[in-house]
Amino acid sequence: MKRILLAALATAILPLAAQAGDLSYSYLQGGYDYTNSDSGHNSHGWGGTGSVALGQNFQVFGGGSRVSHDHLDAISNVWNLGGGFHTAISDRTDFVADVDYRQATLEGRSGDARAYSGELGVRSALAPHFEGWAMAGYANSHNDNLGHNNSEKLFGKLGGQYKFDKNWGLVGVATVSHNGESYFVGPRFSF
Repeated sequence: MKRILLAALATAILPLAAQAGDLSYSYLQGGYDYTNSDSGHNSHGWGGTGSVALGQNFQVFGGGSRVSHDHLDAISNVWNLGGGFHTAISDRTDFVADVDYRQATLEGRSGDARAYSGELGVRSALAPHFEGWAMAGYANSHNDNLGHNNSEKLFGKLGGQYKFDKNWGLVGVATVSHNGESYFVGPRFSF
């Protein structure tokens, strides 16, 4: 069901791609993140990320968050760092490729969780005040905190931003994989 929903939303976004607005790869955003795992391992927290455009086709990004894990009654500190490439495939649509490294440390426990991921997709200015993106990715992770071995997963991501003006917007992102989904919502300042 999750895959069908992602495919339907991506199919709905792509034909609208040539209808409006500019895309910025330099921004700061913060917000609330919630993860609902099929195994019942839910987490939620607050965090922030930023991205800076380097030239016309590259960007670097990173961020951090503080996440509470309901099933562990514990808190982890998470950070990530990555980079990406983007190029226009139409007047209002870019092809985007990103890679990143993520690490989480669980407070009061030794070890950490590490993940490498890559994703490909499109980002489109859909209307003067709205943009959307659809991505597909792969992640490889290892979790010392929970004793998990290496874990690999494919995921899909759909996101959108409603732009109040040139700089301020509200972002929402849904990420779905075979073992659960996560959601992010918060304000973005583009520059």
